[in-house]
Formats: sequence, structure tokens, C-alpha cells
Amino acid sequence: MSTDHLKTIEQRLLWLSHWMIHHANHIRPKVDGIKIGGHQASSASMVSIMTALYFSVLRPEDRVAVKPHASPVFHAIQYLMGNQTREKMENFRGFGGVQSYPSRTKDIDDVDFSTGSVGLGVAITSFASLVQDYIAAKSWSGEKPLGRMIALVGDAELDEGNIYEALQEGWKNDLRNCWWIIDYNRQSLDGIVREGLFDRVEKIFDAFSWDVVRVKYGALQRAAFEEPGGDRLRQWIDDCSNQEYSALTFMGGAVWRKRLMDDLGDQGDVTALIDRRSDDELAALMENLGGNCTETMVEAFAAIDHDRPTCFLAYTIKGWGTPIAGHKDNHGGLMNKAQMLEWQKHMGVAEGEEWEPFANVADVAALKAFLDQVPFFARGARRYTDDKIEVPAIELSSDRDISTQMAFGKVLDDLSKGDSKLAERIVTTSPDVTGTTNLGPWVNRRKLFARKALADAFIEHRIPSTAKWEFTPEGQHIELGIAEMNLFLLLGAAGLSHSLFGERLIPIGTVYDPFVCRGLDALNYACYQDARFMIVGTPSGVTLAPEGGAH
Repeated sequence: MSTDHLKTIEQRLLWLSHWMIHHANHIRPKVDGIKIGGHQASSASMVSIMTALYFSVLRPEDRVAVKPHASPVFHAIQYLMGNQTREKMENFRGFGGVQSYPSRTKDIDDVDFSTGSVGLGVAITSFASLVQDYIAAKSWSGEKPLGRMIALVGDAELDEGNIYEALQEGWKNDLRNCWWIIDYNRQSLDGIVREGLFDRVEKIFDAFSWDVVRVKYGALQRAAFEEPGGDRLRQWIDDCSNQEYSALTFMGGAVWRKRLMDDLGDQGDVTALIDRRSDDELAALMENLGGNCTETMVEAFAAIDHDRPTCFLAYTIKGWGTPIAGHKDNHGGLMNKAQMLEWQKHMGVAEGEEWEPFANVADVAALKAFLDQVPFFARGARRYTDDKIEVPAIELSSDRDISTQMAFGKVLDDLSKGDSKLAERIVTTSPDVTGTTNLGPWVNRRKLFARKALADAFIEHRIPSTAKWEFTPEGQHIELGIAEMNLFLLLGAAGLSHSLFGERLIPIGTVYDPFVCRGLDALNYACYQDARFMIVGTPSGVTLAPEGGAH
């Protein structure tokens, strides 16, 4: 793996993502003169992580949910690989242009999961991994390599409750092959992330059996720590507050020098360590956090040799590599024309070559040869299809009055007795209301899904019961806890199985109908991705009021 090529790609993506946003706001004609927007700083903090991931680590079977505000970097990657057009890049956030946030239905490039509704793109990766395991366990599925379901996570997304609901459901279902990579730039829209946040979040991941990998220091910093006095520099970095580190980054090398000399000067070797570096070199060292170092991210990813769920905490600088790095207003802020002009010179991009994918590349042929061998893109687009499924005749008596929910249960029960392809591909799920939504007969015949078989102790002890809760890899019901957001996220992931994994499922979810409202965000999200599933709400009538709890 050529570190030089990866560094070149990183700088190309940094430029193209930022130029696309700048062009939309300052160059493209506008009728009303209103700001188009975009997230230069949030993109910059992700560039090194995404370079390492897409051009070194990923394989075609892997699937990625990209942090919404890193959409420009994703589109820049696809543009560099020839999978996105300049026309659509020039129309960023315009009608028919590349989308503000990656979209399966509106973007032409190879989006795995739509993102934008904060937190949901993170959580769906765990359910996609569960769906992948479900398919792999079935006798009708072909031999396919298991991919990693990966979420690129903004640290502010950790405020979203649905993430923690998904963690618990993943633990219950023995989650594997799932990575969450957190862009820990310690800034959100309105301010600086609270000190010590991840110490607490890390405990939560650990409680649900995730491995946590902290990626705090880049290669430059680790080398400096080996120099005399380096241990004190490392301690200073560890002790520095989030807000202070951001402010010093924005002010640059001379201010870094003054602050470090004030705190660490006159100590011989550590003073010499600082003095050996120019202002620019010192700024580069202090901004060389692990998440902003492609080499370090490649090493961190490559070190994972197991399928346990893994969370990478990648320390980054918001706005890394740009004039607005570290500023607390940079979330929605943009470089102005003067800043961009100066930065363009710094990036070595000649006037008129702003859209050129390989501008300022010393050896274009060598870089193209490298890109041609990148595994993730080797097979082209990774959108699969599967055949539509015929519906067999279903026997249902209509000679007497019957409730709609009872009829629904009888339809599934009749299907469960046959060997049709439709029955084979149905997967049912419910948030702890399986029995009361008339799925019981179906589950008794088709069993519950788990990767490892688990017998029903009541049957073993011959205790009479109408429910047979036998777990098996061939089972066709996935039981969920009481969290409607998880229900719709699982239905969304299963409803994309034909496209993600090449095997069509017929997902059916049941719920008490007033509680649909509790999962509407995830329901909208699933529909926006064009996921195909059925949701059956049992009609409550007057027995269960819309406010929910008043049974």
C-alpha cells in the first residue's frame, strides 16, 4: 500500500469537496443571492478517515453509511473514480445535483445507505448486519463473503437516543461485522463537545460488548513523543481542553509556539523539541491527530482481525487543513473568496483546473494505475437485484365475521404450512407484541431466528403453552424489544436486502397502531431509501387511545 498515493488522494478529496461547496455558494449564478450552504469543516475532519477506508480497507461486500455532513467528501470520492459527473458536482444542492446528504434514491453514485436524519444512518448498519446474518444462515442463499456494515459517525450524533436503543438490540442478537467510526472533532453546530464525553460513551459501548479503539495521535505526533521531552508534550496534549485545542488550532503555529513555551519552556529537551520545528511544522505536528492521519487510520483499521462489533474513536480537527480549522463557528461557516483564493495557491491548484480530478498530481499515470487496483471499486457499482416472487393461492374462509387482525394471522398461518418461495422469503418481526398481533401461529411453525440454536425450555419440560419459542438459524421471525424505532430500522434494512445482498426478503412487521407514531422518523427514513416491506398495525378501536399508555 503506497502511503504517497493515499496522501495524494487525501489532498485531492480535500480540495474537490471544498471547491464544490465554494462553487455553489460563491461562483454558481443564483437568482436570490441566498447562501446555498454545505459543510466544509465537517467534511475536512473526515477526509483522512474516508481516504484510508475507501482506498485501503473496504471490499466490495462492505457497506457504508456516510456521516451526513461528509456528503461532499463521498461525492468527491465517486467523482475521482469516475462514478459521478462534473455537471452534478457543479449543481451541488441544486435540483438534480448531488445531494446535501448521500441518497440512495436521488444520487447516481453508489450510495449504500441514505443518511441525513441524524443517528438513523448509524443505527441501520447494525440491523443490516443482522439481516446479512439472517440471509447467510438460510439454505436458499448462495455462498457470499460477509461484509462489514460501517457507519461514519459525527460525534454530535451520539446525543441521539436511537443509537443506544440499537446498541441494546445488537447485543441481544449477537451483533458482528459492524464498525462505527466516530469523527471526534469535539465540535457541534452550536459549540464545543463537553469534556470527558467519550469516557462515558466508551463505558456504554463496553457494556454492550463492543471493542473500542481510540485513535488519538497521528504518525508525526507519535514520532515526536519518542524524542527527548516527548512524554511531556503528550501529557500536555492529553490535558488540553477541547475548546482550548480548537482555539489554538485556529490561531496557528506562532500562537501554538507561544502557548507551548509558556507551559513547557525552559525544560531543556522539551524546549528543544519545540525549537527544532518552524511555526508551520509545529502547527502540522499539533494538528496531526489520529483521525487526520491517513497512515494511522490505515493501521488502526488493518489491525482488526475479528468480526466483533468495533467502535473507532478517531480524534480530528474540525476544518483540518483549511483556514477555518478549529474555529467554533465553522460548522456551517464557509471560506470567503479571499480565503479560498489563498488556499487554492496553498493547495497548488492552477486557475481553470479547479474541477480537474488530477490537478497538481505529479505522476497521473501512476495514481490512475493505483486507483484501478483499489478493491472496493474493482467490481463497479454494487447495487444488486433479485427476482420478484409469485404469490401462491391462499386459503381463507370468508363464511363468517372475522377481525382484520385475525384474518391477517390466518393468511400467514396458511402460508406457513406450504413450501412456496414467498413463504420461504418472508421474515416477520415485532417489538415484543408478536403474540398479540396474531403472529403466533406463523412463529410456531417457522420458528425464531438466531445464529445459534436455542431450545424452548417449556417444551423440554413439557409445560403446556400455545407459544413455541424455539430459536434456530432457519427461523423466520426476529423478535425485538419494545422500541418502534428499531422495528422500522430493521424493516428498512431487510427491505433493501435485494439491493444490498442480492437476495429478496419479504419483511412484515407488526405493531399496535398508536405506536407507529413512536417510530415515524425511522419509517420515513426507510421509505426515503425505497426499502420494501409491509407494516401491519393492529386496529385498536376504543380500547387503546392515541396517547398510547391508556389501555
